[in-house]
Amino acid sequence: MAQEGIYTDVHPRKQWAALFVAVLSIVAAGSFTTLAGLLSTNFESEFGWTASAMSLGIGVNMALYGLTAPFAIFAMQKYGIRRVSVIALCILIAGSAVCLIPNLALFNFSWGLLVGLGTGTLTMAYGALVARTWFGGRQGTVTGIVTAAAVVGQFALLPLWAEAADMFGWRAPLIGSAVLAGLAIVANIALMGDERKYAPNAVPAAEVEKRRFVDVFHVVYEAVRSRPFWTLAFLFAICGATTNGVMWSHFTPAVCGVGMSATAASSVLFLIGVFNVVGTMASGWLTDRISPRMILAFVFFARAGTLFWLPLIISSDFDPQIVTFGILFGILDVATVPPVIALCNRAFGDNGPAVFGWVNAVHQVGAGAMAFSGGLIRTNFGSYDPMWIATGVLCVIAAVMVYSSRYPAYRPAQAASSA
Repeated sequence: MAQEGIYTDVHPRKQWAALFVAVLSIVAAGSFTTLAGLLSTNFESEFGWTASAMSLGIGVNMALYGLTAPFAIFAMQKYGIRRVSVIALCILIAGSAVCLIPNLALFNFSWGLLVGLGTGTLTMAYGALVARTWFGGRQGTVTGIVTAAAVVGQFALLPLWAEAADMFGWRAPLIGSAVLAGLAIVANIALMGDERKYAPNAVPAAEVEKRRFVDVFHVVYEAVRSRPFWTLAFLFAICGATTNGVMWSHFTPAVCGVGMSATAASSVLFLIGVFNVVGTMASGWLTDRISPRMILAFVFFARAGTLFWLPLIISSDFDPQIVTFGILFGILDVATVPPVIALCNRAFGDNGPAVFGWVNAVHQVGAGAMAFSGGLIRTNFGSYDPMWIATGVLCVIAAVMVYSSRYPAYRPAQAASSA
């Protein structure tokens, strides 16, 4: 906690400046996360690279997107939010620069390792850290703002990048995302204050000095000894496989393969991003009122229906059916997050948020595995249809599993001992 009396009249401005920097950083990092589908479509048509050849880098990227966050939060708390953020943004620029070289091995390396590490550092976990560190009673509002920023970065910019690629070539989206990262670096240096001097909830310096790298693993070590962790991790792995794993990497190539333009495909992803907010807010409101496992079961069953429906409606036309799919899938896309957070908190008490960080890492491992598998399916079967069916089946399995699991939803004291 900052020392008494250190705050000045500019303290509120420091808070909102920190929020602005966080929003810009999340938008910049998010602009990279959904580029894979657009880039792979261009690479396949221009260089003849197969989906399976590119799937290694895309899969590693998604895995690191989740696995990096717990370590990044530790580094930010120990060495400062601004310093770690600037390093991550520099890594993103470096990764973008390497991807400009039309070489398959370099793409897999830079997109998988460099872009994966950079985006994984600046996720919603980073936004949650900024909210908790810089704001007191308004954390909910601030978290909503950074969630919207993530949506803007991941989906709202896609139609713009698609148009830029059509007009100036496939390098344009990479350059555009790198420019955003550069602007975020300038903002971090100029506007992000030292949280240990100004932020109301900064970790005390004495406590920071005691923290060790091995502490990152302590929470997960305790969690993996309980059944609820493995249940939630398995469910979230399926969640990642059936959302990020297919939509970020394979939706654009799939619909472009039947004649739809990349701009139209990006517009569907934009709809998914917009309705993410609607679904998340509704899910959060319901989580406070009914059993979280009932929400999860419904979401997985409904998501299975949309995935089974998709191969029946994919065509070259941007018609009402594909628009409806974008809206429905968007509502269901991240609606699993509030109930899973609630179950983590009930099962693990004060360690719930940290455990969710690790569960979310498993989410991205599932996403990476499906990103890799989807490329193999496309190469071996000549179509993405088996992938959509397989992901629908996975959702049904998850729905049945979560519905049959026994969570003590209204008895937190007993939650850690049963599933």
